[in-house]
Amino acid sequence: MEKELKIAIQGVRGSFHHEASSYLFGKEISLLECITFSDVTESTINGDSDYGVMAIENSLAGCIIPNYNLLRQSGLEVCGEVGIRVKLNLLALDGESIEGLDEVHSHQMALRQCGSFLSTISDKRVVEAFDTAGSARHILENNLKGVGAIAGNLAASEHGLNVLAAGIEDHKLNYTRFLVLKRDDAKPLSEELNKMSIYFQTKHSPGSLAQLLSVISGLGLNLSKLQSHPVPSKNSDYGFFATLDFESIKQVELLKAILEEMTIHHQILGTYKKGETHG
Repeated sequence: MEKELKIAIQGVRGSFHHEASSYLFGKEISLLECITFSDVTESTINGDSDYGVMAIENSLAGCIIPNYNLLRQSGLEVCGEVGIRVKLNLLALDGESIEGLDEVHSHQMALRQCGSFLSTISDKRVVEAFDTAGSARHILENNLKGVGAIAGNLAASEHGLNVLAAGIEDHKLNYTRFLVLKRDDAKPLSEELNKMSIYFQTKHSPGSLAQLLSVISGLGLNLSKLQSHPVPSKNSDYGFFATLDFESIKQVELLKAILEEMTIHHQILGTYKKGETHG
């Protein structure tokens, strides 16, 4: 009998990180609930979890640069990804109504993403919390009447709350992409590899980035993402996070040789199978 996988996530059961983990590993998993993303990487490095799942970008808010930096510094490897649509609901205890609520709790990003709905109930006090699903659990554990939480469907079912209003997010095309992180000795999620994440710093000279991108294009690699990030230095240098689609491992090996020659620093963050998007 195979050991039940333990997955480190930011947040608690019922969170979108939990939902992403279920798509990736199935429902029969054990969760290690972490307060911060740094805790996610640390627990994976230390072996307290088998894999870590970490949000990396959102279609509305953009890249989560601190998480890219955590990935770089941790030495963990990206071995998978998944995208999910963020669907938000107003939840409360059984018997509660929207009119009877005094407060609405949730993560600041979820509150921002439900601005239009919240404007229709502006008499309610809005309270920021560290996690969407954590807000739902807080209501259940403390039997808080008159308090609602904004969270997803999974949070409602995991924490036994009723949905008072469904689909209250402002934008229906609100997707978050999650990465799976592993140690060197952990098993890859798939033998099929067609995507990679890298970080590099080009030489501080005119046209160096353009020249590198031209060579990458010549290899037949599809550059699907390029994100700049300042590097602390007196020259105002920049590093770049990039995501590339490839067809053969030969392209990856050629790219590694090119990065060695044309950059002052580079890091292969992981090669993995392009993930599905759900919802």
